[in-house]
Amino acid sequence: MLFETKVEDLVINNNKIEGVKIIPSNKNGKSAKEDEEIVYADKVIIAIGRKGANWLVNMCDKHKIETRAGVVDIGIRYELPDKIMEKINNYMYEGKFVGRPAPFKDKVRTFCQNPSGFVSAEVYDNNMTLVNGHSYKDKKSTNTNLAILVSHHFTYPFDKPIEYGENVAKNLNSLGGNSIMVQRLGDIYRGRRTWEEDLKNNSVVPTLKAAVPGDLTYGLGYRTMTDILQFIRDVDKVVEGFAHPDNLLYGPEIKFYSNEVVLDKNFMTNIKGLYSIGDGGGLTTGLMMASCAGVKMARILTKTKRNSKI
Repeated sequence: MLFETKVEDLVINNNKIEGVKIIPSNKNGKSAKEDEEIVYADKVIIAIGRKGANWLVNMCDKHKIETRAGVVDIGIRYELPDKIMEKINNYMYEGKFVGRPAPFKDKVRTFCQNPSGFVSAEVYDNNMTLVNGHSYKDKKSTNTNLAILVSHHFTYPFDKPIEYGENVAKNLNSLGGNSIMVQRLGDIYRGRRTWEEDLKNNSVVPTLKAAVPGDLTYGLGYRTMTDILQFIRDVDKVVEGFAHPDNLLYGPEIKFYSNEVVLDKNFMTNIKGLYSIGDGGGLTTGLMMASCAGVKMARILTKTKRNSKI
């Protein structure tokens, strides 16, 4: 295991993997080109997370690794009182809701539910700020937060889902003064932005104090916003209070994946000896599935000549 080490490139010749080029970081955390070295291997597994999706796109373009049009999940972080989610939290802890609301029938899902949790902000490359959420073992709030994500599938001629998601994030960051933006659901229904005074008088107190009140509809596309609002109404039929006007929407929450890498049944790409698993490569969309893919990959690599059962 090598920490603080950048995988600069893949070494591919005659459509076969030969290894990877790596550059360790120096004392200042910078990568020094003169320290570049090659690690040779007959088998290489790309197992990047969503943060590495851009890197994988570049590798696929450079080395002609076969891909198909990918997906970007764009949405918001939703915060509402624990008491509304009480039964879900008690019996499931992290409930999963999936729907295809009218009129577009796009896949909309909840993700990363945090009972008695806190909304948080995360800063990525180029100062892109995205919203997230977490729960503590000892520190508790009175709110549950969860992501509501809309899957965006693009068709010909557009094939840059990551770029699209980055532009959505950039616009919302600008509207929020380079901070996460928050808006009351009731204000969206009434066609108005949320102001600081509105939050002070709101029954749901935001756990992300740095969030800036504003209007998410300026930055999220019509289709995305329509999907989210209809999904909230649909879930409210099952979980009463899910569509309460005092509930809060934070944005943007975006999950990036590379264009989906084309794989055979053993996770191998069109490059012999090069495998791809994980969220960043478009194979999985969560911790459990990514973990399962890792176990399956290990079993494939250790399979004996006797064809032991996988």
